[in-house]
Amino acid sequence: MNVKKQPFIKYENGIIIIMFMVFGLLFMDRLSIIYLFPFIAPELGLNNTQLGMLVGATSITWGISTLIFASLSDFIGKKKNILITFIIIFSLATFTSGLVGGLISLLLVRLLMGAAEGPVVPLVQSTIMVESTPSRRGMNMGFIQSAAPLMGNALAPIIVIAIAVSFNWRYSLYALAIPGIILALVLIFYMREPIVKAAKGAEERTSKLTFDDYKSVFKTRNVWISMLIAIFYMMYLLIFSSFMPTFLTGVSNYTEQQYGIIMVVFGVGMFFWQLVIPFLSDKIGRKTVMIPCTFIAILLPLAVANFHSNMVLLAVLIFLLTIGFGCQPLYLAVIPSESVKIAFAATAISSVVLTGEIIGGTLGPVLAGVLADKYSLYAPLWLSSATAVLFFLLVFALKESAPVKLKKRGEANLVPEERIEFS
Repeated sequence: MNVKKQPFIKYENGIIIIMFMVFGLLFMDRLSIIYLFPFIAPELGLNNTQLGMLVGATSITWGISTLIFASLSDFIGKKKNILITFIIIFSLATFTSGLVGGLISLLLVRLLMGAAEGPVVPLVQSTIMVESTPSRRGMNMGFIQSAAPLMGNALAPIIVIAIAVSFNWRYSLYALAIPGIILALVLIFYMREPIVKAAKGAEERTSKLTFDDYKSVFKTRNVWISMLIAIFYMMYLLIFSSFMPTFLTGVSNYTEQQYGIIMVVFGVGMFFWQLVIPFLSDKIGRKTVMIPCTFIAILLPLAVANFHSNMVLLAVLIFLLTIGFGCQPLYLAVIPSESVKIAFAATAISSVVLTGEIIGGTLGPVLAGVLADKYSLYAPLWLSSATAVLFFLLVFALKESAPVKLKKRGEANLVPEERIEFS
């Protein structure tokens, strides 16, 4: 009997690798403002409150556009064209960031960048959920999500700081715009439009999705609990990642190279744990890994506040305690999308991102900036730890959604099993 050989790189694996690059570049562009702030602030005359405003402004338009365009893609089923369009726009916005001459122009560009980058996240994540074998959902989503810390937190500071030191901070932003255009061209020729069909023996979905179907997403317990978690998680993430570089240079008097090393360790730690934790969740369950990991998240800002004077010890603690970030793919993408019909995966993910960005991502950095200017640079770290306590407690309200756990308990999956085909 002839057995058809599987290609070395299947389409599933190939698109995951490309989406990994897209996701990573997205966060390189978004977070570059944080690493370049020590260079930008003196030239443009900015303070910590204004840094918080710049980070928060991106979150506002990011959140709004996320839900609008992700939901639109669910209804019209044209994820490919929308994704490519926004990759090109956010790349051009990054380039334009290097041309600004003051706070207002930089703020406007950051608003445009957020509007373009927001829809990319749920479009990438929902595509991966559609492409993934159910037993690999957590692992694949963790791999995609791990691109954010690897490229956004580890590689970005090395690249943008090196270019800023050698030339000027503006050239760092010009350089970051180029890979986005290249990836958009690759997707034009490689990506296929995912089409969801019913499983064998089940009636195929031939009718159009209705508004009642859409509303049911927001009535799903795991979706709205994930929305609440996202609010405090985004506060935690953006406060910590935005103000740790400023804390290290301002309080610890680290040189640019030293705080760059710490940021690399931070990014590598997030990358490692966002691979490991979702993989473990495929094997032993989502909540089983989330409860201890989110508790550990509380300790990370406290470790920086108390052990910043010892660079080696700080680096070790940061790597170990970033395990708290390993759950990010689970409550921002995997659990919401597993809890609804797969046709509405982008809507479920975008609703979580929307609330997290608009409320947590906007209020968190601004409040932290105000507290830093009024009290000290320790204040954002205490605030970050406090927000971690809140999302740790909310994890207990989630319902288990991992297929391996549901099968062991003899339960049906949260959504009807579906087979993914391509036209």
